[in-house]
Amino acid sequence: MERMRNLLVITWFGALALLVAAAPVQANEVEFDRYVVHYTVLSTHLLSPDVARAYDLHRSRSRALVNVVIMKRDGEEMQPVPGTVSGQAVNLNRQVRHLRFREVRDGDSVYHLAEVRVRPGEVLDFNLQVTAANDDEVMPVNFQKVIYRY
Repeated sequence: MERMRNLLVITWFGALALLVAAAPVQANEVEFDRYVVHYTVLSTHLLSPDVARAYDLHRSRSRALVNVVIMKRDGEEMQPVPGTVSGQAVNLNRQVRHLRFREVRDGDSVYHLAEVRVRPGEVLDFNLQVTAANDDEVMPVNFQKVIYRY
């Protein structure tokens, strides 16, 4: 009986793994009429010391970097544009962490960076308000991220 139960558990986990592997990859972007907003969240521990120093970021397993890029459609072309980004990250216990974004220009690129304290395995709901420069449209960007230990 125990052997049959173990076989069922293994089969169930195998089927679950296949479903997860077959799930579509989530695009880290949100499209609007004239803009596309790209976002990334990663552990600052993964940054090289040189990159962290260049962008004044604190490398740590307990911090994540939120990177937002606003791209404006110009016909078939996409151009990064300056703007403002504000928002918060909320965990499953409803603890709110306000995000302070700063704009960074690197050649033709424009980034909006914020750091947030995180715990391994924590699930965070990000609620951002993005506005391109010289535009009044507030673009809501909402997504969820599980923070893994690297």
